[in-house]
Amino acid sequence: MSDTNKTSEIASKLTTELQNLTDELAIKKVTLKYWGEMKKAVSDGNFARCRTVLRKAIQAAFPDKNEAIPGYYFTKAGKGQVERFEHLALWYATASEERWEVVGDDARNQHFTGFSPSLETATEVKQETITEENTVTEVTANIPTETKPEITTELTLESMKIEALQLDADTQQKVQDALSHSGLSLSEFIQKACTIYATTLTGKAKQFDSDLSEVETQELLSAKYKTHPGRAREMVKRAIQAIKIHNSEIVSETGDRWHINQTAIQSLTGSKPQTVKEILTDYQDDIDSHNANYELTPYLNRKADKRKIEDVIDVAVLVPNGIE
Repeated sequence: MSDTNKTSEIASKLTTELQNLTDELAIKKVTLKYWGEMKKAVSDGNFARCRTVLRKAIQAAFPDKNEAIPGYYFTKAGKGQVERFEHLALWYATASEERWEVVGDDARNQHFTGFSPSLETATEVKQETITEENTVTEVTANIPTETKPEITTELTLESMKIEALQLDADTQQKVQDALSHSGLSLSEFIQKACTIYATTLTGKAKQFDSDLSEVETQELLSAKYKTHPGRAREMVKRAIQAIKIHNSEIVSETGDRWHINQTAIQSLTGSKPQTVKEILTDYQDDIDSHNANYELTPYLNRKADKRKIEDVIDVAVLVPNGIE
């Protein structure tokens, strides 16, 4: 089963369990339970895509509201900064683990502004007002008149301190070292980091959608495609075909044939074990049919003369091009 299918199943269980829940702590507990289940179930390379699948499932089950209702929180984050109320599960379904400790509307206001009013004097925190991109203004606490100061917190990209990023100590030190080496200001560094990360993600998305069936096997095995997200699947298909050609057309003795399994495919493709395992599930019927037809068992791959499958079968020679 693919990672996205696994995530869809997990999302279905999550949204079912969230039905009729309105208490924030209860929503948090359920959401983080299935968030952790998803992280364990999917590969690191697919995590971002699976996270999006999970969040979209939550949004589909619990659409945004135009007015406050139990189980929802106010936000204007995201594209267009549209004011709306989102389900609380979306607050906790995030890789930003520091948000998991931010519970309640007051705490969320403070989280976004970096302002923490005194517990002895503060009785109410007004909703933050976002007046322009990268600027959060006007957060005022209701404090008794005799002690109430003029409080206006303005946070811009230029005035931001590194502490506002809430990085762990190791990452913060790395950023500080990078700033020292580059001579960039923090705002310039953040802008460049956003540009580079956005370019990387969109580039990978385009790669994922690209068709590798027209790429020659020899080129697919080169360093050029080593990190391409579609390489593993394309190479698995070709490796399976190469073993089938070898078993049916190149040799005639059972002892010279090779059982098609995860280990054999890993050896021929160089792909990660978990990745190969997941992809093979889509071709298992064809593999089982071939192995049964030639009465092949995993034991056959342990050749007496210590031959290794990668030394015998050259995928680039047997399957030089893609498979339709």
